[in-house]
Amino acid sequence: MEEHTIKKLKEIKDLPSFPSIALEVMETVSRDDFTIKDLKQIIEKDPALATKVLKVANSFAFNPLGKEITSLERAIVHLGVNHLVPIVVGLTVIELSKGVDPRFNEDLFWKHSYTCAHVAKRLASHFRLPEGEAFTAGLLHDIGKLILYLYFPDSYEEVLELSERENLMSVEAEQKILKTDHTEVGEFILKQWKLPTLFQEATRYHHDPEKAEKWKELTALIRLSDILARATGFYYNRDFKGIKLEDDPGWKILTKDKVDPENLIVPILDDAEQAIIFAEIAWGRL
Repeated sequence: MEEHTIKKLKEIKDLPSFPSIALEVMETVSRDDFTIKDLKQIIEKDPALATKVLKVANSFAFNPLGKEITSLERAIVHLGVNHLVPIVVGLTVIELSKGVDPRFNEDLFWKHSYTCAHVAKRLASHFRLPEGEAFTAGLLHDIGKLILYLYFPDSYEEVLELSERENLMSVEAEQKILKTDHTEVGEFILKQWKLPTLFQEATRYHHDPEKAEKWKELTALIRLSDILARATGFYYNRDFKGIKLEDDPGWKILTKDKVDPENLIVPILDDAEQAIIFAEIAWGRL
């Protein structure tokens, strides 16, 4: 990122903070001595969030048998800590777009982000990568677009117009107009939030996973999830160019043996509507 852009972002006094409850949950589960009661007390601070956690626990994705869960403590136990952390992040991070310019298509942006997170979680299960981290990384991978639109809305409108007019990838149009791109800005804001380096790296290199150093496989997985999420029709700008997965660098990093991508991908995309249900719960529409 060019120094003047970093300087501009650092000079902004009201850069959004990472949701405090999500951060508190993440910090709590990193301790060896935490209890379910600790998590319950944190989530209860926000009654709306507690209600949403209950709704997620009762959703088909997490409760296919339909046995009703009525207490927050039971919901936490049912979901499990590995799922609870990304769920809380997913239910709170949507607040970051409050106050964004009305031209910003929040609906499509978050539907793409949640779909990417859902696909990442499913792919992680297949490739034996941590599902919770994959979900969170998928959710945050495009956060730089939101930050750019929050603080440079007119310039980002130019980016969208250029991307549409010249059929450019978003990063290409961003570099032409802003002299930076959403991956660099995303990495910057995640560093500001002091989130783990795996999320920083996956955000920074999800278009170029070969450049990732420590978290190459997770970054490759987020690249594939991003592509597949666009294939569902939920994307913020039209930069899906029909890449064949077999030829994609992310696919090559993840698959050591021959795997038919269709057999793996079709079932994941078939239940992608679960991601939209999650988004609707986060918005408070369900």
